[in-house]
Amino acid sequence: MIKRLPVIIYLLLAFSANAQYYFNDIISIKQGNDQYRLLRSQKIASVKAISYEPDNSLTEGFSVTQEISRDGKKVTITTTNNNQTGTTVNNYDMGILKRTQSNNKNISNKTDYSYDAQGRIQKVHLSTVDTFMNSTIAEVHEWSYDEYGAPSKMLRIKNNTDTIIVQFIKDDQQNIGEEVWKKNDRVVERYYYYYNNNRQLTDIVRYNSKAKKLLPDFIYEYNTSNQLSQMTQFSLGSSNYFVWKYKYNDKGLKIEETCSDKSKLQIGRIEYQYTSL
Repeated sequence: MIKRLPVIIYLLLAFSANAQYYFNDIISIKQGNDQYRLLRSQKIASVKAISYEPDNSLTEGFSVTQEISRDGKKVTITTTNNNQTGTTVNNYDMGILKRTQSNNKNISNKTDYSYDAQGRIQKVHLSTVDTFMNSTIAEVHEWSYDEYGAPSKMLRIKNNTDTIIVQFIKDDQQNIGEEVWKKNDRVVERYYYYYNNNRQLTDIVRYNSKAKKLLPDFIYEYNTSNQLSQMTQFSLGSSNYFVWKYKYNDKGLKIEETCSDKSKLQIGRIEYQYTSL
């Protein structure tokens, strides 16, 4: 049963690391800041994730804990998997994420976030240092906004030399509808964003060259409290997909998530336990 665990971790990482810049830099950071403020408003000191296998037995050798400092300026996430431990530290100031730093074996990742006077993401600076390979990778995202406050352009600059221009096109409801990547005046990638009547993101779509048509990367569903209740994650180059379902308590805190594959086989389940100050 333990062999299933890396699949869950891989899917979680794939979700968080997917390449849509508008989602990663704007939407997900806002969601993370909202979640952080919810935890602070509920005076939560720590969160523990408990993983279960499809037969409802505990996943051995796996644990995730999230600890919030008393002043709220630091959130430490510790992940243990089969006696290997990794740590991520998030730093906050005035309720917004300013830095994320993780260390795992020989690799250190750091992301710094800067905001403009209106509280919008202005620059994201990512760096990865591999002491074993003696290598460093740096990436900067420089965001620009239109006169209405919507993202209009982003420069992704890698290692100070490799630049991609990312342009954003609004739909009829003034939501960001397209994300277009250009390099040397050539379109190299294009994403489409779709929304429901509440202007909540429902689909992230792009052209699949193998299928020769537009196909979704993600589909999102919401409950009557406007919380994310389900996410469907599609596998690139495969007909398989994974469905994540979420449950919350009456305070709005997530208490459970389950993941199933296309055949509706449950891959795993995670429960969340909260400790107050």
